This record gives sequence, C-alpha cells and structure tokens, in this order.
Amino acid sequence: MKKNIYTLFFFLLTTQICFGQYNWTKYPGNPIITSGPAGSWNRHLKGPHVLFNSDSSRFEMWFTAFSNSGMYCKIGYAKSSNGVDWEMHPDPVLSPSAGKWDATTVEFASVIRENGQYRMYYAGNNSGSNYKYKTGLAFSSDGINWIKDTLNSPVVVPGAEWWEEEGIHGVCVKTDGIIYSMWYEGYRFNPTVVGMGYAESIDGITWQKDTLNNPLFLKGELGEWDEGGIHMPNVILIDSMYYMYFEGMNMSWGGRKIGMATSHLENQQWTKYPLNPILSPSVAGWDNYWVEEGRVFLIGDTLWMWYAACNSSLLWQIGLAKSPIEPVSVENEQNQPTEFVLEQNYPNPFNPSTVISYQLPVSSDVTLKVYDVIGNEITTLVDELKAAGKYEVEFNASSLPSGVYFYQLKTGSFIETKKMLLLK
Repeated sequence: MKKNIYTLFFFLLTTQICFGQYNWTKYPGNPIITSGPAGSWNRHLKGPHVLFNSDSSRFEMWFTAFSNSGMYCKIGYAKSSNGVDWEMHPDPVLSPSAGKWDATTVEFASVIRENGQYRMYYAGNNSGSNYKYKTGLAFSSDGINWIKDTLNSPVVVPGAEWWEEEGIHGVCVKTDGIIYSMWYEGYRFNPTVVGMGYAESIDGITWQKDTLNNPLFLKGELGEWDEGGIHMPNVILIDSMYYMYFEGMNMSWGGRKIGMATSHLENQQWTKYPLNPILSPSVAGWDNYWVEEGRVFLIGDTLWMWYAACNSSLLWQIGLAKSPIEPVSVENEQNQPTEFVLEQNYPNPFNPSTVISYQLPVSSDVTLKVYDVIGNEITTLVDELKAAGKYEVEFNASSLPSGVYFYQLKTGSFIETKKMLLLK
C-alpha cells in the first residue's frame, strides 16, 4: 500500500518526537458534555469526533447518542469556540433509515471537511437477517443537515477474513487531498475477536482493504488490559509519525481503557506504547467504570483528547483530557524527574483556582487529595496510575469558604502534605 503523507492544521510539530512519557490530565470540569434527561434521544453520549473549522474558527463535534439501550443510536452535533464549552444541537443530525441497511442504528461518525464540504463515514446495521455493521457515507454543507449517499452506501462491508466477517465498525478516515485512508474495527462473535484493519480509496467511495498487512492488531496477551480486543481507532499524524489511539478491553473484568500505538507507516509495523493504558477510569465520579473512544489532535504544544466514559450506572457522557508534548527522547532524557516532588501550589493565596504541580521519577499509582483544616476530605484530584514525568492539576475552590486547606500526594512509600490558603 502507498504510504500517505498528509498535513493537517493541528498536526504540525517542529521537532522529532520519540517514544516517551505522555502525561494525560483530565479536565477538572468534566464532563464537558452532559447527558440529556431520562428517555431522551441523547440520554447517553458516546463516540465523540471533533474537528476544527478554520472558516468559522470553532470546534465541531459529532457524537453517538441513544436513549436506554445500545441499539437505535443516532448521531448528534455540538459546537464550541474553545473546545471546552459546548452548545449541543437540539435534535439528531443523522438517524436510521426505515427499511434500509441502516434501519436499526447509525453511530460512531468520522467526519472530514474538504473545500467547505463535509463527509461523514458512520457505522450502521439493521435487525433483520443481515445483522452486520457496515460503513455508510453522508454529505453536508454545514455539518448539521446531512444527505446519505444511498447510491453507494454502504461503502465498506464485512469481508471473508475470519477476524472481520461479522462487522465493520468504528472507522477513522483521513485524507491528504489525493488518497483517503481508513482505519477500522472488524469483529466476529463466538469467540469474540476484535481486530484493526486498514483500507485506502482514491475517491472516498470505493475502498481497497490492505489484505497484505491486515489485521494490524487483534488483541493483547492473556490477562493484559487489552486482552479483549482493540477497538475504535483514531489516527493522527505528528511530524511524520502516526499515532493511533484505541480502546482496549479486558475480558476477565470488563474494564475499558485507552491506549496508544505508533508507526512510521500508516498501515503496518505498529508499536504499542510501553506505558499503556494512557487513560483509565477514575476511582469515583462520572467516569469511574469505563473510559473509551478517545479522539485526539494537537493544539499548539498540547494534545487534546475528547473521550466517552460512564459510571457504574452506565450513564455515558463526554469528557476532556490534555497532555503536553514533552516526551522523553534520547535527546532530553536528562530532563526526567529523578525524585518524587510535591510543589507549593501557585498562586497562593488563591481565589478561586490554583495549580498544584508534582513530579514522578517512575510510573506510579498516585492519589492527590484536598482536606480541610480539621482533616475532612474535600475532593480527590488524582487517583490513577501515572507515567514518570511532571504534572499539573487545577483545583477550583469556588464552592468552598475562605480558609486554610491541605493537599496530600501519596505514591507508594512517598507521602507529602502542603498547606494552601483560599481568600475570597
């Protein structure tokens, strides 16, 4: 297959990036898009896909929405001026078509924009005898009003290969203006196998699968965090390196987390990041059960990830996480922390927000908590496995009264507590 080199607005860096530490921090105001009321079409929100519209200088998001079950999904739309505060369109922008191949569900959109026009690739199926996910195509001039390509859809269907014979799902489509590239999730049941495939097209309609290299991934080793399969690929190009963000599932306990792999070629020789997973559920809160479907691109010198997650009640919403581009390469390895450090918060005194910084010399299970002056726990800012590196966490005390508070970092045998002052 031809190696594609495409350049996107947010995918440019000025230095070569090597495998290193990517330190993801969840946005403290998560979830950034909340679910609708019980019984509504957008009660559960999954599969965010974000692009930046340079003509309107705004972010746009298409997401999967459903009421009370995983079927009968529709696709919704939201817009934002900053990627954090979102305005949701009141109605679905793409729905199933009665009596057609996508009569049961439409979901997990991948949208590209060319010459002011939008293309959406989406997963769909029906509940009849041909119950297999396929990939459809729709067009729009504004990202909200869509016309399905009924002449050519579905454009990608399950193949004869054993790992994709029962469904094509979760596609990610990119283009360099000449070649369209698609990474997709293929699966089969009994036993459940989920693998990753790659295909190319010169018109975005007729696709040729890479039968030489597919499947790119199947699953992790027995007992690993991704032993149940690799799902929902999202691929970006940063300085001639391809980065794939994917959802991994553990079969023994049903957990879902987000991992990463890299490649110098878009369709083969992928290497999983040795410190996977890069994003995991929190111990408590809205995303304490599953974290999945991360969509990533680069803004300035920071990676942004919009992801779907749920709590133990399986209420799905959308959150945001960020990571600075500060990987540890051969050239800057000497800048790695050599000891555990908890910094004094800044500013201090503060009103109402302050930033707490800490450093880890090795990958560690980290908790960072805030307490009041008599020892009552106020909040947990961090409670997850973190790679070695430097971190910053924002603490917002807008709902708290003025006074002295303490924050404490615990990781292994290292424990340190510092004092801060809130003045309103």
